[in-house]
Amino acid sequence: MPKTTRRIGACTRPAATLIEGRAPVDGLAYGPIRTEVYACDEHAHAARTEWIEQPLTPFTALAEPTTGHGCGEAVDHD
Repeated sequence: MPKTTRRIGACTRPAATLIEGRAPVDGLAYGPIRTEVYACDEHAHAARTEWIEQPLTPFTALAEPTTGHGCGEAVDHD
């Protein structure tokens, strides 16, 4: 499956949280991952409530700050 990367916002602090946007499937909210958004602690709430767009369901996973991802990095799974 091809992936597309993009930026959200201007913050580039190390990511502390990974928010997965999962597509609903067969009546379940947590189907396949369609987007991944990395956020620092300050922007984790915005990532979960604003950066993951409907109809995707946000799911919070942990991301080690040492993964090399910065706040606002997003990966879309096409």
